[in-house]
Amino acid sequence: MIKTVFAGLITFIGVSSLLLLIGYLFHFKLFMFSFYEETSTGFEAGGSVIPFIIAIICSYFIGNYYQKRQHSC
Repeated sequence: MIKTVFAGLITFIGVSSLLLLIGYLFHFKLFMFSFYEETSTGFEAGGSVIPFIIAIICSYFIGNYYQKRQHSC
């Protein structure tokens, strides 16, 4: 059980980091998380949570796959 949670957590961190990196490298707003951004007219607060949602979905499926693989051995 602990190994399954650990595998899901590592997957979540890895996938979300990769998607955020892609967003910042290519200035892809859908994958960027910028909570505070200062512009000439003031400031803008916001960001996308899409990378985190995708990472949660991936970690769920990889955690289930890992758990099924552990039970079959």
